[in-house]
Amino acid sequence: MESQMKIQSLIPVITILFTFTNAYGQENNLQFRLKNWKAIINPESLKVLSSSPNGLNILTNPIQSNLGSIDKLKFNNSSASWVFPEKQLTVSIKVDNDNLVFNFTSNKNQILEWPSTKEVTNAQDLIIPDGEGLLIPLESKFWQNAFEKYYSTEYEMASAMTMPFYAIRTKNSIITYLSDSSLNNLLYVKNSQNKIFVTQTHEFRKIDNYPPYQISINLMQTLDPLAPAKLFKENLIKNSKFKTLTQKENENPNIKKLYGAMHSYVWGTGRTEDFLNDLRDLKINNLWIGSDVGESDKYKITQNYIQKAINLGYLIGPYDTWENLQNPKTADTPLAIFPNAWPKAAIINKNGSAKPGFQNRGYEASSQYFAMQNPINKDLKDRLNKFAETGINSYFLDVDATGTLHDDYSPTHPMNIEKDLQNRISRLKLISQDKKLVLGSETAVYQFVPYIAFAHGNASVFNGPHWKLTRDKKTYGRWYPTERPSFFFNSLNAPEEYKETKYNPTYRIPLFQTVFHDSIITTDRWEIPITKFRNLMNDRILLELLYGIPSIWALDKKQIKMYSKEIKNLNAFFSPLHKKIATLPMTQFEWLTENKCVQRTQFGNEVQLTANFSNNKFENIPAKSIELNWLKENKKEIYTP
Repeated sequence: MESQMKIQSLIPVITILFTFTNAYGQENNLQFRLKNWKAIINPESLKVLSSSPNGLNILTNPIQSNLGSIDKLKFNNSSASWVFPEKQLTVSIKVDNDNLVFNFTSNKNQILEWPSTKEVTNAQDLIIPDGEGLLIPLESKFWQNAFEKYYSTEYEMASAMTMPFYAIRTKNSIITYLSDSSLNNLLYVKNSQNKIFVTQTHEFRKIDNYPPYQISINLMQTLDPLAPAKLFKENLIKNSKFKTLTQKENENPNIKKLYGAMHSYVWGTGRTEDFLNDLRDLKINNLWIGSDVGESDKYKITQNYIQKAINLGYLIGPYDTWENLQNPKTADTPLAIFPNAWPKAAIINKNGSAKPGFQNRGYEASSQYFAMQNPINKDLKDRLNKFAETGINSYFLDVDATGTLHDDYSPTHPMNIEKDLQNRISRLKLISQDKKLVLGSETAVYQFVPYIAFAHGNASVFNGPHWKLTRDKKTYGRWYPTERPSFFFNSLNAPEEYKETKYNPTYRIPLFQTVFHDSIITTDRWEIPITKFRNLMNDRILLELLYGIPSIWALDKKQIKMYSKEIKNLNAFFSPLHKKIATLPMTQFEWLTENKCVQRTQFGNEVQLTANFSNNKFENIPAKSIELNWLKENKKEIYTP
């Protein structure tokens, strides 16, 4: 108490420091009044509570490791700071509207484990941007088992989460934990007394020059599961990190061709002009067409094919990747050949070995090597120019937007993950801005969204079961025959756990669409075309329509013949809808039934969609159907896949 009085004599604004005695024991705490809530922080344990008329609620657990004593405590009514000398760790807090912002700095290689939601008061659900977004009941035995079974208990925030936040929904509020950067952050999904909780860690690294670790905590008296996403979008806009599709379209008018377009990769006879005639006959006026490259393929994309597709109003472009580097003499794809790069462009691990490429094919290619080429990115530009000369108007670059980033310990092209991120942004700009091609990439995480127009994979969630199933080549399919790979064209029934974790609509929430619907167009993964799973096709179509996103197909002439009715009917419903809402934000999402099987979304003030995933009629909506309400026209349509 004597030391407390001494501090009071030195600093006049002291009303926020007090001794608090209750069931949690006697602690010296800091108290801050935010816009809509009061926060209480113990500086020694980093335990955070909120104060309300109903008492105290835990928002974060005390830190697990012993950080030692604190020193140099300073505070006023909107900020505080102190030091943990033993850990060379400085902590500062500031009040920013309704956010309590924690900033940690250190010049020491170490891992900080904080925050943890283990004891959050009345916690019920985890909200996590795994792909599009999941809401997971914390006491669900099914999900507890699924995380363990599919080795999904560790999320690398930079690549396994599309946005750097998560939230806990309690009985009457939502607590959001938002990081200013995803880099060097891990989220661990754990289990205690049959209840899921999460813990975040941050690694301070010399190779990165020890950037600060910043995380804000926000408490909202709402049960809206999209509240964290709305908060994140506000944050992006406030910091000028949000770019709309309309802004992108102003830079490249061809982006407008994505509006109302389903997406398709083509194989074999899908690369013939007769195939394009079939699409025209089905009245497909908008489509994105992608194709890979195979030297031995019987059917190849010709310049005449490209020009005909463009004349029909389509976007067409190659699948490419700048991630894999192989020996030109033995490469299994021309896309892994960079004439001036083998093997010197290989990423070097800390132990001096070259980093193996995807599925141990060649090496991972260093973005820094290409950035240091003279001229810059020579190999990449040569590849890009070769494709551009064919007349394409679009491009798909795999991997670059996924947040999969590398350190490179090469003595000639050293790089950390931040540099890798910036290199990838620069080369995305090379395609979209320099070449004016409508650019897409794989499962785009938030940092890359401003630089691309579409992404394949964001609609997918919880991919652990997917990776397991695709390894079963006999069931899922193989990469042959070349003209019609069973990997894409083989149709099967999805296993129950695959269906439950990935496509059960009661667990899914449109977090990504809430933030980015008016910024980027997304689809499911390219190797999960809409026809892949017979028992999921209807629910997947309903989910996509509800979220205002296109379906993705694997097509050739045979597939069009098999699914001509489905393609024609879906396109007739989707295309005018998407043309109206593509550039609009998602403004509403709600469950209309207690079992969450009837869901509603709204886009701007234009369109409301109500999906009935149940097996029973809901009001005037048949089972497994969706109602489209054109709000301004006061007109309704029903679509049943």
